Amino acid sequence: MSDLNESLISEAFHLLLFSVGGICFGVDTGQVAEIAVYEGEICEDLFWFHEEMGYAGKMVTYQSPVIVTIKTGTASSYRVIIDSMEDIAEFSQSDISLFPSMLEPFVLQKGLWGLLQRQARLVLLLDFQRLLREKSACTST
Repeated sequence: MSDLNESLISEAFHLLLFSVGGICFGVDTGQVAEIAVYEGEICEDLFWFHEEMGYAGKMVTYQSPVIVTIKTGTASSYRVIIDSMEDIAEFSQSDISLFPSMLEPFVLQKGLWGLLQRQARLVLLLDFQRLLREKSACTST
């Protein structure tokens, strides 16, 4: 993938695995600053994952919501409510399949950069920092 952040694919890396609405995701733990239990708070810097990903009007029920604070490199924070945090697991570069180049422009807009198979389930790999950049670019235009 030409636009792929090479730091995301190192020899071995750790992923925070979670699911929302029955879809499994993984995010590099290097992007995570903090994990906390969601207790119903509403803040400007707090977003529901399914809304960030554009789950096309689909109603999503969160069973065990958790707030993941993403490292932004700035003073502002970016916190996302995810559901069903499953594991933190180690993977290698050979475990990953990249999206076909034809899909690249579409998946990158949602921060998706690859996928892997784990325990007979497909896991979409997510770059929250890219998602935030794409979101910021859309709101500033």
